[in-house]
Amino acid sequence: MTSILAMFKAMLSSLRDLLPIIIVISFFQLVVLQQPLPDWGAILLGLLLVVIGLTFFIFGLEMGLFPIGESMARSFASKGSVVWLLIFAFCLGVRHYHCRACFDRGSG
Repeated sequence: MTSILAMFKAMLSSLRDLLPIIIVISFFQLVVLQQPLPDWGAILLGLLLVVIGLTFFIFGLEMGLFPIGESMARSFASKGSVVWLLIFAFCLGVRHYHCRACFDRGSG
């Protein structure tokens, strides 16, 4: 049950992240171009699929790639290679800065 609740929270988070894009596109379509949105059903279905896909993508990163990166960071630190550790930390920092999911889970 907790995994279903976590998935639902992740979906809401994905929708919240997409909301600015939806607002901007809707604003330009309805206010600037003054044209209605074509085929509402297909648009809503597409939006649902984007939210589901983004949610699974973020879950996959957290389950598959992020643990590998953390393991590599620990290995670099235990070897004592400062240069490689700094290069790896910089690469993770760039990824961490651009990854909204990191901020959502409180580690950003």
